[in-house]
This record gives sequence, C-alpha cells and structure tokens, in this order.
Amino acid sequence: MFDSVNRYLFEDFVTDTAHARNGDELFGFLRKGLAQYGYERVVFIVRHDAELPPEMSGHGVFHSYPEDWVKYYVENDCAVYDPVMRAGLIRDRPFTWQSLEQTTTYTAKQTRFMRLAEEAGLNNGVGIPIRGAASAIAGVGLASLNRRDATRPHLDMLNALCHQFYAVLKRMNGRPDRPQPHLSPKEREILTWVAAGKTDDEIGLILSISRNTVDTHMRAVFRKLNAVNRVTAVVVGLTNGHISL
Repeated sequence: MFDSVNRYLFEDFVTDTAHARNGDELFGFLRKGLAQYGYERVVFIVRHDAELPPEMSGHGVFHSYPEDWVKYYVENDCAVYDPVMRAGLIRDRPFTWQSLEQTTTYTAKQTRFMRLAEEAGLNNGVGIPIRGAASAIAGVGLASLNRRDATRPHLDMLNALCHQFYAVLKRMNGRPDRPQPHLSPKEREILTWVAAGKTDDEIGLILSISRNTVDTHMRAVFRKLNAVNRVTAVVVGLTNGHISL
C-alpha cells in the first residue's frame, strides 16, 4: 500500500479504487491519495454528465469541505460567481487558486468570496477540471488546512488521482452496456510508454518510429477512449485494462 517513505503509490490507488464497493469507499481512497500532498479538503462537482444518474449531479456530491461552508455556498448560490467554478468550466488543465487570482480580474464580490473561503479553512486551493464523453463537465476542488504555502503542488499527480476517481465513479454509476473500445497492440504499447512518462520523441526513439507516427496513434487512442489529454487516456487505459503499470 505504501512505499519506503510512506507514500500511497498510484498503482495501488488504481487497484484500490477498481475494487471499491461504493461511492463513499471510492471517495475515501481519493481523500487518502490527496492527503499525502497536503490536501485534506476535497469537493467533487458534476455540472453535466448525461451518463450519470441525476442524484450524482451538483456541487458537493462527495466532499470533505466544512459543512458550514457548503451550506453557505448552496444557500447563497455562490456557483454563479465563484471564480474557481467559472474557470473550471472553460479550462481543461489543473490550476491553483493563487495563479487564477493573479491572472484574472476579480470583482469585489469574487474577492470577498475567496477571502471568506480562506476564513473557512480552505487554503492553497487547486482546481481540477474533468472533461468526459458527450460534453460531460465535472471537477474536483482541493484545499489545505495549512495556511502556509508549502512546496509547489504536484498538479500532474493530483490530476491523475482525480481522473481515476471519476473514471471509476462513471463505471459504478454509468451505463453498463457500453462496449469497450479496442486498442491495437501498437496503441497499447505507446499508451504504456505514455503512462511511464515518456514524450512522443522518446517513444519514437524507443519504438524506432517517427514522432508523427506516435502522434497519429495517440490521436486514435484519444478518440477511442474519449480522452481529452494524455492523463485522461492513461487513467481510462488503466481502469479498463488496456494497459497496466
């Protein structure tokens, strides 16, 4: 479960989530994986996903945010002007709340909202946008109890953990009759190297093919797995058994 420095390994996280018996247990594994990076506060949001049941939609379907804050957020319809929520609707890459505030002009209401979030114990926040098939939009908000800004957040790993959570949740609650896509042996081989962190140039050298050929295969993988980026493709590939670590 943990390595020599007490880290919850991603491959074990994949195994644990794949065997989760229900959504609460699955969310518990996500909290465990994120906590080691200093994020104790987690909220999962579904804005639109026709493949999930209606009760799975909304803000805070699963969360470890303070209950008073969640109540305030819902009662005051904060999603309408929440800058993090709005950014999550148009971005497809993880972002820190700090970088968002530095590059976006907030209204006075939005600035006050973000300061209230900090007073509620939500510090050093991160937004993880998630894009699924058929224009599905979801996301995960992360925050720390610690006010001190520690090391640079591991955005790639946080992204991978959250996408794995979403992929398994979809499998638990989505349409069970969807046929599994077929990846060719070459596509599986390339995706395995992508999971190992190799670039297209490096994969081309390893397999003695051109970078353009690698890119062509990856585009086919994206299409077959309904993936919008490499992280999503790897997570779906692992979850559905196309590749293994």
